[in-house]
Amino acid sequence: MAGWNANNHRVCCGVDMILVPVLDVARDARWGRVEEDFGEDSFLSGVMGLNYVQGMQGDSLATGHNVIAEPKHFAAHGSPESGLNTSPVHAGEREVRTVMLKSFEPAIREGHAMAVMVAYHDIDGVPCTSNPWLLNTVLRDEWGFQGFALSDLGAIRRLLEDHHVADTAADAVRLAINSGVDMQFYDFPHDVFQNAIIDGVKNSSLPVAVLDRAVSRVLRAKFMLG
Repeated sequence: MAGWNANNHRVCCGVDMILVPVLDVARDARWGRVEEDFGEDSFLSGVMGLNYVQGMQGDSLATGHNVIAEPKHFAAHGSPESGLNTSPVHAGEREVRTVMLKSFEPAIREGHAMAVMVAYHDIDGVPCTSNPWLLNTVLRDEWGFQGFALSDLGAIRRLLEDHHVADTAADAVRLAINSGVDMQFYDFPHDVFQNAIIDGVKNSSLPVAVLDRAVSRVLRAKFMLG
């Protein structure tokens, strides 16, 4: 973990964030990641997830021995077609809300998790990383999420290569940010990611207000870490 210097500031980079808990509701035993989550009960998963987040983040992140928790995979990742990882999830809003999101809600509303990992599949045809209903309406407007949304590894790239909702890598980056993703998990090389943002601001396909919002969410978490 990070230490402290005489000015009470963190020194050396330790572990400041963990990529857990897995709060997917496992409804298909064929899914290869069943062993990572808390089971098929959304209520139990929600209780376990809440306690996990509270234990990891503690009362303050600026202590040197607490870390940001990142519930994943947001959302509905545990019910893929044929049990195949990354496959589509065929569920309507009612099932998503009453089952698949219930395991995440306590960790956000009560546990105040400061990050979420956005999954790389699609729900009813809409990729999670390009789903403003999921990332803004539910996560932020309804649940009051104050942290940042990080794409799962390769999730933004899949907008281009698998979901085919973006024509170029730059389009994929801008689509994700416009939809509520704040940071990539190294989907593209840094220059590709950065130039997509710069060009998007110049050609107005990425509003400055949206970019500022994404940056502020990441910085807020860093400031909270000290």
